[in-house]
Amino acid sequence: MTGIPASSAARVRRRLVVVLAAVSMTVLAACAGKSSAGDGDQSFAVGVPAFFVQNLTPGSSGSSYVDYAIWSPLTRVDGQSGKLEMLVADSIESTDNLNWTIKLKPGWTFQDGSPVTAQSFADSWNATALGANALTGNASTSIFAGYAAMNPPKGKPAAKTLSGVHVVDNSTLKVTLVKPNALLPYILSSTTFAPLPANATKDLKAFGTHPIGNGPFKTGGWDTGAQEIKLERYDGYGGTKAVASGIDLHVYQQTGAIYTDFQAGTIDLALLDGSDLSKAKKDTPDQVVDVQYPAVVYLSFPLYDSRFANPQLRKAISMAIDRDAIVKSLLAGNAKAATGLAPPTLTGGGDAKCDACKYDPQGAKAALQAAGGWNGPMTLYTYQDPTNEKVLQAIANQLRTNLGLQKVSFESQPIAQLYQGLGGKSIKGPSLLYSGAPYPHIYALADQMFSAGAPLNVTGYDSKTFAGLIAQAASSKDADSTTNYSKQAAEQALTDLPVAPLYWPVGGLVHSDRLSGVVPEVLGGARLSVVKVG
Repeated sequence: MTGIPASSAARVRRRLVVVLAAVSMTVLAACAGKSSAGDGDQSFAVGVPAFFVQNLTPGSSGSSYVDYAIWSPLTRVDGQSGKLEMLVADSIESTDNLNWTIKLKPGWTFQDGSPVTAQSFADSWNATALGANALTGNASTSIFAGYAAMNPPKGKPAAKTLSGVHVVDNSTLKVTLVKPNALLPYILSSTTFAPLPANATKDLKAFGTHPIGNGPFKTGGWDTGAQEIKLERYDGYGGTKAVASGIDLHVYQQTGAIYTDFQAGTIDLALLDGSDLSKAKKDTPDQVVDVQYPAVVYLSFPLYDSRFANPQLRKAISMAIDRDAIVKSLLAGNAKAATGLAPPTLTGGGDAKCDACKYDPQGAKAALQAAGGWNGPMTLYTYQDPTNEKVLQAIANQLRTNLGLQKVSFESQPIAQLYQGLGGKSIKGPSLLYSGAPYPHIYALADQMFSAGAPLNVTGYDSKTFAGLIAQAASSKDADSTTNYSKQAAEQALTDLPVAPLYWPVGGLVHSDRLSGVVPEVLGGARLSVVKVG
């Protein structure tokens, strides 16, 4: 989910399904979620966007709920409590947060019956780290010593395996990181770090659509572009076995069809947001489970542009924005106004405050005056998305009304073009952006958004104070200290205000009345293994 906008990537274009024209929306709403499956059927149907199943190789998976159905990483974070749990790992320990020993539980197997060993994890991480494999999770393995040798800026790699990953025996790994990081057990909860069976690396492209995982459900594979994929419960699973016997994945290329199909009874479960979520909450309120995305939508300021160098100007813009009005009027309540960097569902989230995030038109005018005012036009930017464009238009109107900035306009661009412009420092105005945590801790958001050189630090922010606090968080000896230093680092960044957090997006899991036990995964979506049919 890192850096992928929930309102565009998580609502990737889904397959358009033809619904009988003679059936009115009233009738559809009346039978919403009444799946046509027989009463004795212990499987259920899930609507998923196509990008969830483009490539299920661990190093290219996005930690979607389909990934978690097929793969089980070393650890998992409970989607309701936020508690870290050992999964395939028996223990992950370190005395310095730089050198780690990972012990595996016995009895775990892949879905072909072969054992999951320490080598299985080493093979997976090496495959992801090797740049020539072009796996999308490559950068995630940059935490391991030896990554740089495998990914030189120019020329051939000096190594094909990570020097920081050493197999001691079948159940033991020794890991050395590039720098201390107390949050390694959290990081390893991502399916990016799941294991690979022997010989999988011989053809990673084919493996991506014919995965042999170690998770609660298995599949016989599918052809690229498949509209339906069947998952079957893996009874040899090393963890708690799945409740349902199987899952039918209905794959959508286009937007707009998933909720219609749910109303028609074609699917039993789907993750919704936007107007579809609003409709579901009106149609079947008892069949919607809220999902707090581990993300923040914010306005970034181009600190490389001297016009935005004064923090009082940034404070004025932030305080002139009525976040509650945006959430209520434009987002239909499917978000929470941000009071800090991270939502409360992330460890350390909810507490790190942002004083400049409070709506205060008078204070905003005073801050603008202290900054020396603003002369000339101001352009706001975002990636192409209908919701984003409406939000940005509202922000432009609020800046005109509350700050008297009459020459405020906005521009939307393709997301790749926008981030290319941000990277090249050619975007000369505040940008409405989304950042999602790759693992459920405030450190994950703070590090990727504010550390100098981090991929999502698009503002040019570089603070020695922040760097010192985030380094202390990573090297702390206990979890509480890590969290406290992470919160302090986030608060320091929000005092400097390279970005103005706006809201924490919320989705919803809509389910048919034949399902129970629907709970969210920590990164969004449903924990499919605990869903009960009937």
